[in-house]
Amino acid sequence: MKLIITDEASKWFKNELGLQDGNGIKFYGKVYGFTEVHHGFSPAFNREDKPIEPILEEVKDGINYHIDGLDEWFFKGLVTTVDYNAKTDGPVFHFKHENDEDQPDVAGISKEEEEHPDASTGASQH
Repeated sequence: MKLIITDEASKWFKNELGLQDGNGIKFYGKVYGFTEVHHGFSPAFNREDKPIEPILEEVKDGINYHIDGLDEWFFKGLVTTVDYNAKTDGPVFHFKHENDEDQPDVAGISKEEEEHPDASTGASQH
């Protein structure tokens, strides 16, 4: 499991959410949507300065981006890259399996069974 926050995404989070050094963002999975490796689920985020039972933390530009244990199911075995999409003016998530092999998504549906029209996905904030 790996979390990558691009420079552009970091700037967006800091500017849009008014984050300062020491603040934090939690990423989690939610029902509905899809990604390159998820069927029926999509990423989301919310402001959470003090992680509760974090299993992965990445500090970038003074901000603690993290995933807690309850959301391991969504991120396990994946490289998650959080980038910025200028067209939607918001974060976009990209997922790939850590071992780069063609594997079914977390719902067990292979790429041959269902092609996603747009493999990248934005996120909702709650």
